Amino acid sequence: MPTVRRLLRIGAVAISAVLLVATGLWLYGETRWSRWTPASPEEAFIHGTIGLETLPLKYALVLEEVSGTAFKSGREGGRSLWRAYGFLDNPRAGTDDKPACLGNAADKLPVGFSISQRMPAKAFPTPIEFAGLTCAACHSAELRLLNGRKIGPFFGAANQELDIIAWSDGIRSAVLDPDLSTTKILDAYEARCGKPDGIYDRTVGYLLERAMISAWLNGFRAVVADDLSRYDLPYAGGQLKEATDMPAGPGRTRPFRSIVRTAMKLPGEGNMALSKIPVVFEQATTLRPFSQYDGSIGNPTTRAMIAAYASGASALALAKPEVVHNIKNASAYTEDLGIGIKVPRYRDLFPDKAPDPQRVAAGFAVYQQACNGCHGHRPIEDGPWTTMGAGEIWKTAFDIGTDSARLTFRYADMLPLAIQTALPRWAVDLQAQKDELVQARKDASAKGDLGRAYFWERQLDDLELASREFRLGHPLAFPLQQIKNPGGYVNNPIPRAFLRAPYLHNGSVPTLRQLINLDSRPAVFCRGENVYDPDAMGFVVVEPDGDGRCPDRQSFRFDAKAEGNANTGHDYPWRYDDPARDPAALENLLEYLKTL
Repeated sequence: MPTVRRLLRIGAVAISAVLLVATGLWLYGETRWSRWTPASPEEAFIHGTIGLETLPLKYALVLEEVSGTAFKSGREGGRSLWRAYGFLDNPRAGTDDKPACLGNAADKLPVGFSISQRMPAKAFPTPIEFAGLTCAACHSAELRLLNGRKIGPFFGAANQELDIIAWSDGIRSAVLDPDLSTTKILDAYEARCGKPDGIYDRTVGYLLERAMISAWLNGFRAVVADDLSRYDLPYAGGQLKEATDMPAGPGRTRPFRSIVRTAMKLPGEGNMALSKIPVVFEQATTLRPFSQYDGSIGNPTTRAMIAAYASGASALALAKPEVVHNIKNASAYTEDLGIGIKVPRYRDLFPDKAPDPQRVAAGFAVYQQACNGCHGHRPIEDGPWTTMGAGEIWKTAFDIGTDSARLTFRYADMLPLAIQTALPRWAVDLQAQKDELVQARKDASAKGDLGRAYFWERQLDDLELASREFRLGHPLAFPLQQIKNPGGYVNNPIPRAFLRAPYLHNGSVPTLRQLINLDSRPAVFCRGENVYDPDAMGFVVVEPDGDGRCPDRQSFRFDAKAEGNANTGHDYPWRYDDPARDPAALENLLEYLKTL
Protein backbone atom coordinates (compact mmCIF):
# COMPACT_ATOMS: atom_id res chain seq x y z
CA MET A 1 0.00 0.00 0.00
CA PRO A 2 2.76 2.51 0.83
CA THR A 3 4.24 1.70 -2.58
CA VAL A 4 0.98 2.66 -4.28
CA ARG A 5 0.83 5.92 -2.36
CA ARG A 6 4.42 6.63 -3.24
CA LEU A 7 3.72 5.98 -6.91
CA LEU A 8 0.68 8.23 -6.79
CA ARG A 9 2.75 11.00 -5.26
CA ILE A 10 5.47 10.55 -7.85
CA GLY A 11 2.83 10.57 -10.57
CA ALA A 12 1.24 13.72 -9.19
CA VAL A 13 4.61 15.44 -9.01
CA ALA A 14 5.42 14.34 -12.55
CA ILE A 15 2.10 15.60 -13.87
CA SER A 16 2.59 18.90 -12.04
CA ALA A 17 6.07 19.22 -13.50
CA VAL A 18 4.75 18.52 -17.02
CA LEU A 19 2.00 21.08 -16.56
CA LEU A 20 4.47 23.65 -15.27
CA VAL A 21 6.77 23.04 -18.23
CA ALA A 22 3.82 23.20 -20.63
CA THR A 23 2.65 26.46 -19.04
CA GLY A 24 6.14 27.91 -19.27
CA LEU A 25 6.43 26.87 -22.92
CA TRP A 26 3.01 28.37 -23.68
CA LEU A 27 3.93 31.66 -22.00
CA TYR A 28 7.20 31.69 -23.92
CA GLY A 29 5.28 30.94 -27.09
CA GLU A 30 2.92 33.83 -26.45
CA THR A 31 5.86 36.23 -26.40
CA ARG A 32 6.75 35.00 -29.88
CA TRP A 33 3.21 34.81 -31.28
CA SER A 34 2.36 38.34 -30.13
CA ARG A 35 5.44 39.99 -31.65
CA TRP A 36 4.72 42.66 -34.22
CA THR A 37 6.60 45.31 -36.14
CA PRO A 38 5.06 48.80 -36.36
CA ALA A 39 3.65 49.22 -39.86
CA SER A 40 3.96 52.31 -42.01
CA PRO A 41 0.70 54.16 -42.76
CA GLU A 42 0.47 52.50 -46.18
CA GLU A 43 1.22 49.02 -44.83
CA ALA A 44 -1.26 49.53 -41.99
CA PHE A 45 -3.96 50.45 -44.50
CA ILE A 46 -3.30 47.62 -46.94
CA HIS A 47 -2.08 44.72 -44.78
CA GLY A 48 -2.49 45.71 -41.11
CA THR A 49 -4.78 43.84 -38.76
CA ILE A 50 -7.63 46.00 -37.44
CA GLY A 51 -9.15 43.37 -35.15
CA LEU A 52 -11.16 41.62 -37.88
CA GLU A 53 -9.49 38.22 -37.74
CA THR A 54 -12.15 35.80 -38.97
CA LEU A 55 -10.89 32.45 -40.25
CA PRO A 56 -7.97 30.16 -39.49
CA LEU A 57 -5.58 30.79 -42.34
CA LYS A 58 -5.68 27.16 -43.50
CA TYR A 59 -9.48 27.32 -43.64
CA ALA A 60 -9.40 30.59 -45.58
CA LEU A 61 -7.11 28.98 -48.16
CA VAL A 62 -9.47 26.01 -48.69
CA LEU A 63 -12.74 27.84 -48.04
CA GLU A 64 -14.12 27.12 -51.50
CA GLU A 65 -13.37 23.39 -51.36
CA VAL A 66 -14.67 22.92 -47.82
CA SER A 67 -17.61 25.32 -47.63
CA GLY A 68 -18.33 26.32 -51.21
CA THR A 69 -21.97 25.23 -51.00
CA ALA A 70 -22.64 28.01 -48.49
CA PHE A 71 -21.58 30.62 -51.06
CA LYS A 72 -22.21 29.26 -54.54
CA SER A 73 -25.26 30.75 -56.19
CA GLY A 74 -24.91 29.34 -59.70
CA ARG A 75 -24.02 32.87 -60.87
CA GLU A 76 -20.24 32.51 -60.62
CA GLY A 77 -19.64 32.36 -64.39
CA GLY A 78 -16.38 30.50 -63.94
CA ARG A 79 -15.05 32.83 -61.26
CA SER A 80 -13.49 31.78 -57.98
CA LEU A 81 -15.43 32.27 -54.77
CA TRP A 82 -13.38 35.38 -53.98
CA ARG A 83 -13.96 36.95 -57.38
CA ALA A 84 -17.67 36.10 -57.32
CA TYR A 85 -17.99 38.22 -54.18
CA GLY A 86 -15.94 41.08 -55.57
CA PHE A 87 -12.63 40.70 -53.75
CA LEU A 88 -9.77 42.03 -55.88
CA ASP A 89 -7.07 39.69 -57.12
CA ASN A 90 -3.76 40.15 -55.36
CA PRO A 91 -1.32 41.65 -57.92
CA ARG A 92 1.33 39.23 -56.60
CA ALA A 93 -0.87 36.14 -56.99
CA GLY A 94 0.39 35.33 -60.48
CA THR A 95 4.08 35.43 -59.67
CA ASP A 96 4.15 31.65 -59.31
CA ASP A 97 1.89 28.73 -60.21
CA LYS A 98 2.10 27.07 -56.81
CA PRO A 99 -1.10 26.37 -54.87
CA ALA A 100 -2.04 28.73 -52.06
CA CYS A 101 -0.46 27.40 -48.84
CA LEU A 102 0.88 28.90 -45.62
CA GLY A 103 4.21 29.83 -47.17
CA ASN A 104 2.75 32.01 -49.93
CA ALA A 105 -0.64 32.90 -48.43
CA ALA A 106 0.15 36.63 -48.21
CA ASP A 107 0.61 36.65 -51.99
CA LYS A 108 -2.35 34.41 -52.80
CA LEU A 109 -5.14 35.87 -50.66
CA PRO A 110 -7.09 38.73 -52.27
CA VAL A 111 -6.31 42.39 -51.68
CA GLY A 112 -7.34 43.48 -48.19
CA PHE A 113 -6.43 40.54 -45.99
CA SER A 114 -4.14 40.47 -42.98
CA ILE A 115 -2.43 37.45 -41.42
CA SER A 116 -1.90 37.45 -37.67
CA GLN A 117 -1.60 35.07 -34.74
CA ARG A 118 -4.57 36.28 -32.70
CA MET A 119 -7.75 34.40 -31.93
CA PRO A 120 -10.77 36.25 -33.39
CA ALA A 121 -12.76 38.35 -30.88
CA LYS A 122 -10.78 37.14 -27.84
CA ALA A 123 -7.58 38.50 -29.38
CA PHE A 124 -5.18 36.33 -27.37
CA PRO A 125 -1.99 35.11 -29.10
CA THR A 126 -2.13 31.65 -30.69
CA PRO A 127 0.39 29.32 -32.34
CA ILE A 128 -1.64 29.30 -35.58
CA GLU A 129 -2.36 32.05 -38.08
CA PHE A 130 -5.71 33.68 -38.81
CA ALA A 131 -6.86 35.69 -41.80
CA GLY A 132 -8.83 38.91 -41.39
CA LEU A 133 -10.01 41.91 -43.36
CA THR A 134 -8.05 45.16 -43.57
CA CYS A 135 -9.05 48.67 -44.61
CA ALA A 136 -8.01 47.89 -48.18
CA ALA A 137 -10.65 45.17 -48.61
CA CYS A 138 -13.37 47.80 -48.95
CA HIS A 139 -11.28 50.82 -49.91
CA SER A 140 -9.45 49.61 -53.01
CA ALA A 141 -10.74 49.53 -56.56
CA GLU A 142 -10.10 48.48 -60.13
CA LEU A 143 -11.46 49.96 -63.34
CA ARG A 144 -12.62 47.33 -65.81
CA LEU A 145 -12.66 48.80 -69.35
CA LEU A 146 -14.61 47.85 -72.48
CA ASN A 147 -11.50 46.40 -74.13
CA GLY A 148 -11.04 43.96 -71.24
CA ARG A 149 -8.15 45.86 -69.68
CA LYS A 150 -8.13 46.37 -65.91
CA ILE A 151 -6.50 49.37 -64.24
CA GLY A 152 -5.59 49.29 -60.57
CA PRO A 153 -5.89 48.55 -57.79
CA PHE A 154 -6.21 52.11 -56.51
CA PHE A 155 -5.87 52.27 -52.75
CA GLY A 156 -8.31 54.64 -51.09
CA ALA A 157 -10.92 54.24 -53.81
CA ALA A 158 -14.00 52.15 -53.08
CA ASN A 159 -14.41 48.53 -54.13
CA GLN A 160 -17.73 48.76 -55.93
CA GLU A 161 -17.69 45.04 -56.77
CA LEU A 162 -17.33 43.86 -53.17
CA ASP A 163 -20.48 42.12 -51.96
CA ILE A 164 -19.38 42.20 -48.33
CA ILE A 165 -22.80 41.72 -46.70
CA ALA A 166 -23.53 38.62 -48.78
CA TRP A 167 -20.03 37.27 -48.11
CA SER A 168 -20.55 37.76 -44.36
CA ASP A 169 -23.79 35.79 -44.46
CA GLY A 170 -21.98 33.07 -46.39
CA ILE A 171 -19.35 32.86 -43.64
CA ARG A 172 -22.02 32.57 -40.95
CA SER A 173 -23.81 29.89 -42.93
CA ALA A 174 -20.57 27.96 -43.45
CA VAL A 175 -19.71 28.02 -39.74
CA LEU A 176 -23.17 26.73 -38.80
CA ASP A 177 -22.70 23.72 -41.09
CA PRO A 178 -23.01 20.69 -38.75
CA ASP A 179 -20.60 18.77 -40.98
CA LEU A 180 -17.82 21.37 -40.75
CA SER A 181 -15.03 20.07 -38.54
CA THR A 182 -11.38 20.60 -37.77
CA THR A 183 -10.58 17.31 -39.47
CA LYS A 184 -12.39 18.36 -42.64
CA ILE A 185 -10.46 21.64 -42.77
CA LEU A 186 -7.05 20.08 -42.16
CA ASP A 187 -7.67 17.18 -44.55
CA ALA A 188 -8.56 19.61 -47.34
CA TYR A 189 -5.48 21.69 -46.64
CA GLU A 190 -3.18 18.65 -46.57
CA ALA A 191 -4.69 17.38 -49.83
CA ARG A 192 -3.57 20.65 -51.41
CA CYS A 193 -0.31 21.43 -49.60
CA GLY A 194 0.84 18.14 -48.11
CA LYS A 195 1.36 17.05 -44.52
CA PRO A 196 3.50 19.15 -42.19
CA ASP A 197 7.26 18.58 -42.16
CA GLY A 198 9.38 18.06 -39.08
CA ILE A 199 8.82 16.04 -35.94
CA TYR A 200 7.44 19.00 -33.96
CA ASP A 201 4.98 20.04 -36.68
CA ARG A 202 3.72 16.48 -37.01
CA THR A 203 3.27 15.96 -33.27
CA VAL A 204 2.99 18.82 -30.79
CA GLY A 205 2.36 21.42 -33.48
CA TYR A 206 -0.38 19.31 -35.04
CA LEU A 207 -2.11 18.81 -31.69
CA LEU A 208 -1.94 22.52 -30.90
CA GLU A 209 -3.30 23.35 -34.32
CA ARG A 210 -6.23 20.98 -33.94
CA ALA A 211 -6.97 22.38 -30.49
CA MET A 212 -6.89 25.99 -31.68
CA ILE A 213 -9.03 25.40 -34.78
CA SER A 214 -11.52 23.39 -32.72
CA ALA A 215 -11.66 26.18 -30.12
CA TRP A 216 -12.24 28.74 -32.88
CA LEU A 217 -14.93 26.67 -34.59
CA ASN A 218 -16.81 25.90 -31.39
CA GLY A 219 -16.58 29.49 -30.19
CA PHE A 220 -17.53 31.10 -33.50
CA ARG A 221 -20.40 28.67 -34.04
CA ALA A 222 -21.73 29.37 -30.55
CA VAL A 223 -21.58 33.15 -31.10
CA VAL A 224 -23.39 32.90 -34.45
CA ALA A 225 -26.02 30.61 -32.94
CA ASP A 226 -26.55 32.86 -29.91
CA ASP A 227 -26.90 35.91 -32.17
CA LEU A 228 -29.65 34.44 -34.35
CA SER A 229 -32.27 36.47 -32.46
CA ARG A 230 -30.54 39.67 -33.64
CA TYR A 231 -29.13 38.52 -36.96
CA ASP A 232 -31.67 35.86 -38.02
CA LEU A 233 -30.67 32.77 -39.96
CA PRO A 234 -28.05 33.61 -42.57
CA TYR A 235 -28.85 33.38 -46.24
CA ALA A 236 -26.86 30.97 -48.38
CA GLY A 237 -26.31 29.92 -51.99
CA GLY A 238 -28.55 31.58 -54.54
CA GLN A 239 -30.22 33.78 -51.94
CA LEU A 240 -26.97 35.67 -51.47
CA LYS A 241 -27.32 37.16 -54.95
CA GLU A 242 -31.00 38.07 -54.75
CA ALA A 243 -31.79 41.72 -54.08
CA THR A 244 -35.02 40.75 -52.32
CA ASP A 245 -33.00 38.80 -49.73
CA MET A 246 -29.75 40.78 -49.71
CA PRO A 247 -30.71 44.38 -50.58
CA ALA A 248 -27.22 45.88 -50.22
CA GLY A 249 -25.50 44.16 -53.13
CA PRO A 250 -22.05 44.98 -54.52
CA GLY A 251 -20.26 48.11 -53.36
CA ARG A 252 -22.69 48.88 -50.56
CA THR A 253 -23.16 48.22 -46.87
CA ARG A 254 -25.89 48.54 -44.27
CA PRO A 255 -23.71 50.37 -41.74
CA PHE A 256 -26.38 51.37 -39.27
CA ARG A 257 -27.92 47.92 -39.20
CA SER A 258 -24.48 46.62 -38.25
CA ILE A 259 -23.77 49.21 -35.59
CA VAL A 260 -27.27 48.93 -34.07
CA ARG A 261 -26.64 45.21 -33.62
CA THR A 262 -23.12 45.73 -32.28
CA ALA A 263 -23.33 48.81 -30.07
CA MET A 264 -26.99 48.58 -29.06
CA LYS A 265 -27.47 44.79 -29.18
CA LEU A 266 -30.81 45.27 -30.91
CA PRO A 267 -32.22 43.80 -34.16
CA GLY A 268 -31.52 45.91 -37.21
CA GLU A 269 -33.18 44.04 -40.05
CA GLY A 270 -35.71 46.77 -40.78
CA ASN A 271 -32.93 49.34 -41.20
CA MET A 272 -32.66 50.20 -44.89
CA ALA A 273 -30.02 52.92 -44.58
CA LEU A 274 -28.06 51.58 -47.55
CA SER A 275 -24.73 53.27 -48.18
CA LYS A 276 -22.16 53.06 -50.93
CA ILE A 277 -18.66 52.16 -49.76
CA PRO A 278 -16.93 55.57 -49.82
CA VAL A 279 -13.61 56.64 -51.25
CA VAL A 280 -11.20 57.87 -48.57
CA PHE A 281 -9.09 60.43 -50.42
CA GLU A 282 -7.96 63.63 -48.74
CA GLN A 283 -9.49 62.95 -45.34
CA ALA A 284 -7.44 65.60 -43.52
CA THR A 285 -9.64 67.40 -41.00
CA THR A 286 -8.49 70.79 -42.29
CA LEU A 287 -10.33 69.98 -45.52
CA ARG A 288 -12.94 67.49 -44.36
CA PRO A 289 -13.69 67.98 -40.66
CA PHE A 290 -16.68 65.61 -40.74
CA SER A 291 -16.55 62.06 -42.09
CA GLN A 292 -19.32 59.90 -43.55
CA TYR A 293 -21.99 61.03 -46.00
CA ASP A 294 -23.99 62.53 -43.15
CA GLY A 295 -21.03 64.17 -41.41
CA SER A 296 -21.65 62.14 -38.29
CA ILE A 297 -18.00 61.59 -37.27
CA GLY A 298 -15.48 64.34 -36.61
CA ASN A 299 -12.21 62.43 -36.43
CA PRO A 300 -10.51 60.11 -38.99
CA THR A 301 -9.24 57.68 -36.35
CA THR A 302 -12.67 57.43 -34.75
CA ARG A 303 -14.17 56.85 -38.19
CA ALA A 304 -11.78 53.97 -38.87
CA MET A 305 -12.32 52.48 -35.42
CA ILE A 306 -16.12 52.58 -35.76
CA ALA A 307 -15.88 50.96 -39.19
CA ALA A 308 -13.91 48.07 -37.68
CA TYR A 309 -16.22 47.88 -34.66
CA ALA A 310 -19.36 47.79 -36.81
CA SER A 311 -17.77 45.08 -38.95
CA GLY A 312 -17.27 42.80 -35.97
CA ALA A 313 -14.03 43.79 -34.23
CA SER A 314 -14.48 43.32 -30.48
CA ALA A 315 -13.63 46.05 -27.97
CA LEU A 316 -10.94 43.69 -26.66
CA ALA A 317 -9.35 43.26 -30.10
CA LEU A 318 -9.52 47.01 -30.71
CA ALA A 319 -7.51 47.59 -27.53
CA LYS A 320 -4.48 45.56 -28.66
CA PRO A 321 -1.43 47.78 -29.27
CA GLU A 322 -0.90 46.49 -32.82
CA VAL A 323 -4.53 47.13 -33.75
CA VAL A 324 -4.50 50.60 -32.19
CA HIS A 325 -1.31 51.41 -34.09
CA ASN A 326 -2.74 50.16 -37.40
CA ILE A 327 -6.02 52.03 -37.05
CA LYS A 328 -4.22 55.28 -36.28
CA ASN A 329 -1.68 54.81 -39.05
CA ALA A 330 -4.27 53.73 -41.61
CA SER A 331 -6.23 56.86 -40.74
CA ALA A 332 -3.11 58.97 -41.23
CA TYR A 333 -2.70 57.35 -44.65
CA THR A 334 -6.18 58.45 -45.72
CA GLU A 335 -5.52 61.98 -44.49
CA ASP A 336 -2.52 62.31 -46.81
CA LEU A 337 -3.87 60.21 -49.69
CA GLY A 338 -4.41 62.52 -52.64
CA ILE A 339 -2.33 65.29 -51.06
CA GLY A 340 1.21 64.12 -50.27
CA ILE A 341 0.46 60.62 -51.60
CA LYS A 342 -0.62 61.01 -55.18
CA VAL A 343 -3.80 59.45 -56.57
CA PRO A 344 -3.93 59.03 -60.37
CA ARG A 345 -5.67 61.80 -62.27
CA TYR A 346 -8.16 61.24 -65.07
CA ARG A 347 -5.61 62.37 -67.66
CA ASP A 348 -3.02 59.94 -66.23
CA LEU A 349 -5.27 56.94 -66.78
CA PHE A 350 -6.89 58.09 -70.02
CA PRO A 351 -4.30 60.21 -71.84
CA ASP A 352 -6.18 59.88 -75.14
CA LYS A 353 -9.19 61.52 -73.47
CA ALA A 354 -7.39 64.38 -71.72
CA PRO A 355 -9.82 67.22 -70.98
CA ASP A 356 -9.98 69.99 -73.56
CA PRO A 357 -8.69 73.27 -71.95
CA GLN A 358 -11.29 75.54 -73.58
CA ARG A 359 -14.19 73.33 -72.60
CA VAL A 360 -12.72 72.93 -69.11
CA ALA A 361 -12.66 76.71 -68.69
CA ALA A 362 -16.28 76.96 -69.83
CA GLY A 363 -17.25 74.09 -67.55
CA PHE A 364 -15.51 75.74 -64.61
CA ALA A 365 -17.80 78.75 -65.00
CA VAL A 366 -20.83 76.46 -64.80
CA TYR A 367 -19.33 74.66 -61.81
CA GLN A 368 -18.72 77.89 -59.92
CA GLN A 369 -22.38 78.84 -60.29
CA ALA A 370 -23.95 75.44 -59.52
CA CYS A 371 -21.47 73.37 -57.48
CA ASN A 372 -18.76 75.43 -55.83
CA GLY A 373 -20.95 76.75 -53.03
CA CYS A 374 -21.33 73.23 -51.65
CA HIS A 375 -18.27 71.29 -52.77
CA GLY A 376 -15.56 73.87 -53.28
CA HIS A 377 -13.17 73.12 -56.14
CA ARG A 378 -9.69 72.22 -57.25
CA PRO A 379 -7.91 74.68 -59.54
CA ILE A 380 -7.43 73.49 -63.08
CA GLU A 381 -3.69 73.15 -62.40
CA ASP A 382 -4.44 70.36 -59.86
CA GLY A 383 -3.55 72.46 -56.87
CA PRO A 384 -4.91 71.93 -53.34
CA TRP A 385 -8.66 71.95 -52.84
CA THR A 386 -10.08 75.35 -51.97
CA THR A 387 -13.40 77.01 -51.22
CA MET A 388 -12.41 80.16 -53.11
CA GLY A 389 -14.67 82.24 -50.87
CA ALA A 390 -17.71 80.07 -51.54
CA GLY A 391 -18.38 79.58 -47.83
CA GLU A 392 -18.30 76.51 -45.64
CA ILE A 393 -18.25 73.50 -47.94
CA TRP A 394 -19.27 71.08 -45.20
CA LYS A 395 -22.60 72.52 -44.13
CA THR A 396 -25.42 69.97 -43.98
CA ALA A 397 -28.20 69.94 -46.56
CA PHE A 398 -31.23 67.72 -46.05
CA ASP A 399 -33.32 69.42 -48.70
CA ILE A 400 -31.45 68.21 -51.78
CA GLY A 401 -34.07 65.53 -52.36
CA THR A 402 -31.89 62.43 -52.12
CA ASP A 403 -32.95 59.23 -50.38
CA SER A 404 -33.50 59.93 -46.69
CA ALA A 405 -33.38 56.36 -45.28
CA ARG A 406 -29.86 56.98 -43.99
CA LEU A 407 -31.18 59.81 -41.82
CA THR A 408 -34.57 58.54 -40.66
CA PHE A 409 -33.93 54.96 -39.53
CA ARG A 410 -35.01 53.90 -36.07
CA TYR A 411 -32.44 54.64 -33.34
CA ALA A 412 -30.69 57.32 -35.43
CA ASP A 413 -30.90 59.71 -32.49
CA MET A 414 -29.66 57.08 -30.00
CA LEU A 415 -26.66 55.72 -31.86
CA PRO A 416 -24.08 58.47 -31.15
CA LEU A 417 -24.34 58.05 -27.37
CA ALA A 418 -24.59 54.25 -27.60
CA ILE A 419 -21.42 54.00 -29.70
CA GLN A 420 -19.48 56.50 -27.61
CA THR A 421 -20.26 54.77 -24.33
CA ALA A 422 -19.41 51.34 -25.73
CA LEU A 423 -15.73 52.18 -25.11
CA PRO A 424 -15.05 53.45 -21.58
CA ARG A 425 -12.84 56.44 -20.92
CA TRP A 426 -11.02 57.18 -17.67
CA ALA A 427 -11.50 59.24 -14.52
CA VAL A 428 -13.51 62.44 -15.09
CA ASP A 429 -14.11 61.44 -18.71
CA LEU A 430 -15.62 58.14 -17.59
CA GLN A 431 -17.84 59.99 -15.17
CA ALA A 432 -18.95 62.27 -18.01
CA GLN A 433 -19.95 59.18 -20.00
CA LYS A 434 -21.97 57.90 -17.06
CA ASP A 435 -23.61 61.30 -16.58
CA GLU A 436 -24.67 61.33 -20.25
CA LEU A 437 -26.31 57.93 -19.86
CA VAL A 438 -28.06 58.92 -16.64
CA GLN A 439 -29.40 62.04 -18.32
CA ALA A 440 -30.56 60.05 -21.35
CA ARG A 441 -32.39 57.68 -19.02
CA LYS A 442 -34.08 60.58 -17.21
CA ASP A 443 -35.09 62.22 -20.50
CA ALA A 444 -36.62 58.99 -21.78
CA SER A 445 -38.53 58.45 -18.53
CA ALA A 446 -39.84 62.03 -18.60
CA LYS A 447 -41.23 61.40 -22.08
CA GLY A 448 -42.84 58.15 -21.01
CA ASP A 449 -40.52 56.16 -23.27
CA LEU A 450 -39.80 53.51 -20.66
CA GLY A 451 -38.24 51.06 -23.11
CA ARG A 452 -35.56 53.60 -23.93
CA ALA A 453 -35.12 54.38 -20.27
CA TYR A 454 -34.45 50.69 -19.66
CA PHE A 455 -32.01 50.60 -22.57
CA TRP A 456 -29.95 53.48 -21.17
CA GLU A 457 -29.98 51.83 -17.73
CA ARG A 458 -28.60 48.66 -19.30
CA GLN A 459 -26.05 50.66 -21.26
CA LEU A 460 -24.91 52.21 -17.99
CA ASP A 461 -24.42 48.74 -16.49
CA ASP A 462 -22.44 47.66 -19.56
CA LEU A 463 -20.23 50.74 -19.31
CA GLU A 464 -19.56 49.98 -15.65
CA LEU A 465 -18.44 46.44 -16.50
CA ALA A 466 -16.31 47.62 -19.42
CA SER A 467 -14.62 50.23 -17.24
CA ARG A 468 -13.43 47.44 -14.95
CA GLU A 469 -11.97 45.58 -17.92
CA PHE A 470 -10.24 48.71 -19.26
CA ARG A 471 -9.25 50.34 -16.00
CA LEU A 472 -7.31 53.16 -17.65
CA GLY A 473 -9.89 53.59 -20.38
CA HIS A 474 -10.04 52.02 -23.81
CA PRO A 475 -7.15 53.26 -25.98
CA LEU A 476 -9.54 54.16 -28.83
CA ALA A 477 -12.26 55.73 -26.68
CA PHE A 478 -13.37 59.16 -27.85
CA PRO A 479 -15.41 62.12 -26.55
CA LEU A 480 -19.07 62.44 -27.45
CA GLN A 481 -18.32 65.58 -29.47
CA GLN A 482 -16.65 63.44 -32.16
CA ILE A 483 -19.88 61.69 -33.14
CA LYS A 484 -23.35 63.12 -33.67
CA ASN A 485 -26.60 62.79 -35.56
CA PRO A 486 -26.58 65.83 -37.88
CA GLY A 487 -29.90 64.98 -39.54
CA GLY A 488 -28.63 65.82 -43.02
CA TYR A 489 -25.99 65.19 -45.65
CA VAL A 490 -22.61 66.86 -45.75
CA ASN A 491 -21.50 68.76 -48.83
CA ASN A 492 -17.96 67.44 -48.89
CA PRO A 493 -15.14 68.04 -51.38
CA ILE A 494 -15.16 65.61 -54.31
CA PRO A 495 -11.52 65.05 -55.34
CA ARG A 496 -11.07 62.50 -58.13
CA ALA A 497 -14.76 62.63 -59.01
CA PHE A 498 -14.26 60.10 -61.81
CA LEU A 499 -13.29 57.40 -59.28
CA ARG A 500 -16.49 57.85 -57.24
CA ALA A 501 -18.96 56.00 -59.46
CA PRO A 502 -21.73 55.06 -58.88
CA TYR A 503 -22.98 58.33 -57.44
CA LEU A 504 -25.05 59.62 -54.52
CA HIS A 505 -24.57 58.13 -51.08
CA ASN A 506 -26.53 54.99 -51.95
CA GLY A 507 -24.85 54.34 -55.30
CA SER A 508 -28.10 54.78 -57.22
CA VAL A 509 -26.73 56.73 -60.21
CA PRO A 510 -24.25 54.81 -62.41
CA THR A 511 -22.51 57.72 -64.18
CA LEU A 512 -21.56 61.33 -63.63
CA ARG A 513 -23.37 62.22 -66.89
CA GLN A 514 -26.55 61.00 -65.24
CA LEU A 515 -25.84 62.72 -61.92
CA ILE A 516 -25.62 66.15 -63.59
CA ASN A 517 -28.74 65.24 -65.62
CA LEU A 518 -26.99 65.26 -68.95
CA ASP A 519 -28.48 61.77 -69.39
CA SER A 520 -31.55 60.36 -67.67
CA ARG A 521 -31.06 58.17 -64.61
CA PRO A 522 -32.00 54.49 -65.06
CA ALA A 523 -34.76 53.13 -62.85
CA VAL A 524 -33.40 49.57 -62.91
CA PHE A 525 -29.90 48.38 -63.72
CA CYS A 526 -27.56 45.48 -62.96
CA ARG A 527 -24.56 45.69 -60.64
CA GLY A 528 -21.50 43.54 -60.12
CA GLU A 529 -18.47 43.36 -62.39
CA ASN A 530 -19.48 46.50 -64.27
CA VAL A 531 -17.43 47.98 -67.09
CA TYR A 532 -16.19 51.53 -66.62
CA ASP A 533 -16.93 54.15 -69.30
CA PRO A 534 -14.42 57.04 -69.08
CA ASP A 535 -16.55 59.27 -71.32
CA ALA A 536 -19.59 59.00 -69.04
CA MET A 537 -17.36 58.83 -65.95
CA GLY A 538 -19.15 55.83 -64.53
CA PHE A 539 -20.41 52.33 -65.17
CA VAL A 540 -21.88 51.11 -68.45
CA VAL A 541 -25.54 50.52 -67.66
CA VAL A 542 -26.53 46.87 -67.99
CA GLU A 543 -30.29 46.33 -68.02
CA PRO A 544 -32.14 43.17 -66.90
CA ASP A 545 -33.50 40.88 -69.61
CA GLY A 546 -37.18 40.52 -70.46
CA ASP A 547 -37.71 38.35 -67.41
CA GLY A 548 -36.12 40.94 -65.13
CA ARG A 549 -33.01 38.83 -64.65
CA CYS A 550 -29.49 40.25 -64.64
CA PRO A 551 -26.46 38.48 -66.21
CA ASP A 552 -24.28 36.35 -63.95
CA ARG A 553 -21.37 38.79 -63.72
CA GLN A 554 -23.67 41.72 -62.90
CA SER A 555 -26.21 39.65 -61.01
CA PHE A 556 -27.54 42.25 -58.54
CA ARG A 557 -30.74 43.91 -59.74
CA PHE A 558 -30.72 47.51 -58.52
CA ASP A 559 -34.26 48.90 -58.40
CA ALA A 560 -34.31 52.64 -57.70
CA LYS A 561 -37.89 52.34 -56.42
CA ALA A 562 -36.94 49.96 -53.60
CA GLU A 563 -36.58 51.33 -50.08
CA GLY A 564 -33.23 53.02 -49.57
CA ASN A 565 -32.45 53.02 -53.32
CA ALA A 566 -34.02 56.29 -54.55
CA ASN A 567 -32.02 58.01 -57.30
CA THR A 568 -33.84 61.32 -56.98
CA GLY A 569 -32.49 64.68 -55.92
CA HIS A 570 -29.20 66.54 -56.30
CA ASP A 571 -30.60 68.15 -59.46
CA TYR A 572 -27.80 70.58 -60.19
CA PRO A 573 -27.42 72.64 -62.30
CA TRP A 574 -30.87 71.70 -63.72
CA ARG A 575 -33.44 68.94 -63.39
CA TYR A 576 -33.52 66.58 -66.35
CA ASP A 577 -36.99 67.82 -67.32
CA ASP A 578 -36.19 71.51 -66.79
CA PRO A 579 -36.92 73.45 -70.02
CA ALA A 580 -33.93 75.68 -69.24
CA ARG A 581 -31.52 72.72 -69.17
CA ASP A 582 -28.50 73.47 -71.39
CA PRO A 583 -26.88 70.21 -72.66
CA ALA A 584 -23.89 72.07 -74.14
CA ALA A 585 -23.16 73.69 -70.79
CA LEU A 586 -23.49 70.31 -69.08
CA GLU A 587 -21.02 68.76 -71.54
CA ASN A 588 -18.54 71.47 -70.58
CA LEU A 589 -19.24 70.88 -66.88
CA LEU A 590 -18.49 67.20 -67.35
CA GLU A 591 -15.20 68.12 -68.99
CA TYR A 592 -14.23 70.22 -65.98
CA LEU A 593 -15.22 67.46 -63.54
CA LYS A 594 -12.59 65.26 -65.19
CA THR A 595 -9.90 67.57 -63.80
CA LEU A 596 -10.86 67.32 -60.12
